[in-house]
Amino acid sequence: MTTFQPPKGMPDFYAQEKAVQNAVFSVMSKTAQSFAFQEVDPPVVESFALLSAKSGEEIKGQIFMLEKKGSEELALRPEFTPGFARMFVSKQRELPKPVKWFTIGKAWRYEAPQKGRSREFFQLNAELYGCDKPEADAEIINLAIAVMKNFGLKEQDFVVQINNRKLLSGIISSAIKNEKVQQAMRLIDKSAKISEAELDLEAGKEGFDKKQIIALKSIAKLKGEPSKIIYELEKMNLSPEGSAGLNEIKSLAKFLPKKGIVLDISLARGFAYYTGTVFEISDTQKKFRAICGGGRYDNLIEIFGGEKTPAVGFGMGDKTISLLLEEKGLLPKVSSSPDFFVANIDEKSAEFTREVVQKLRKKYSVEIDIMQRKLGKQLDYANAIGSKRVIFVGEDEVKTKVLKIRDMSTGKEEKIKLDQI
Repeated sequence: MTTFQPPKGMPDFYAQEKAVQNAVFSVMSKTAQSFAFQEVDPPVVESFALLSAKSGEEIKGQIFMLEKKGSEELALRPEFTPGFARMFVSKQRELPKPVKWFTIGKAWRYEAPQKGRSREFFQLNAELYGCDKPEADAEIINLAIAVMKNFGLKEQDFVVQINNRKLLSGIISSAIKNEKVQQAMRLIDKSAKISEAELDLEAGKEGFDKKQIIALKSIAKLKGEPSKIIYELEKMNLSPEGSAGLNEIKSLAKFLPKKGIVLDISLARGFAYYTGTVFEISDTQKKFRAICGGGRYDNLIEIFGGEKTPAVGFGMGDKTISLLLEEKGLLPKVSSSPDFFVANIDEKSAEFTREVVQKLRKKYSVEIDIMQRKLGKQLDYANAIGSKRVIFVGEDEVKTKVLKIRDMSTGKEEKIKLDQI
């Protein structure tokens, strides 16, 4: 007999796991709403033309393409930004600015599953359109920080790395003085993930000489408390682009917490469309993948056919944050078990039992026997599903309208009138 398994990298969520996940999402959603972000919901299927608008044909290898029907070439979304951008462009002129949107939903990427990454995953996505001020960047970063803290995480549990693409590009162009800024940026971004020997090898293959490689390594090591790194950068002979980026970082830092922020010049982020601020949040020990990442992309709306609009946003996946919460003992402790199991002692009390259940279900999660089992079997079932309390309904309860309630964890029983429940 064939035993079917879920597709690779697409986990099942049973009742208890889903209850915990919903509790995680609840924290994310309430935090976003506290910052006045409004929830939207783009479709899970988008046109490939939309998804490839900023990345081109090479993205096909990373997404789940659907079978082509007629002229339509559709795919499962690998991220939320294109769908958000499409929604924004369609109502761009009528929406009051700034626009602050968020969603929590599924996305899919065709890649090798590993710890903290699966092919099907959930993500909190938040985006802010229509404001080019540092306050907008700070609003996005502070929202991400607030989500972390609302899970109960402390400042010492995670670190927020910030940088600016203009600043990084300006520093590189001043240091190596050639046209290989993008290649240099990719190498610097990878420097924390590979050994120095591997960096030397890759830089050599890209055509950088020894002096340039030394300069790249020096740039990659520029990280620390923002005011200290800014002081070091102010002593450099930066290009106009680099100076503009430095001014943006200085302005941004004023609106961020004083603790837990690191200005890391090696942080570039992988997306080519970032134009200014970039940031990532990771656990302090760097045991897991980045929990959250995002930045400013002021050219994106134009790519998707809209009028030029400043934009900034981030994505936070459910996998890595759940791993960190589990390690810290902060994963929400919730139960999928019902609050009450109402045991029907005899057939004569069945009508009153339904009355009790209907009253309770206005406020609580309530299970009832639908298998016509004897009382002993009903109690076995109540135990098996982890019901917190059992209410017994029989002839006496029908007459007196007084119910006996048993706490299943302590065995303690009490009596309460139906109209007081």
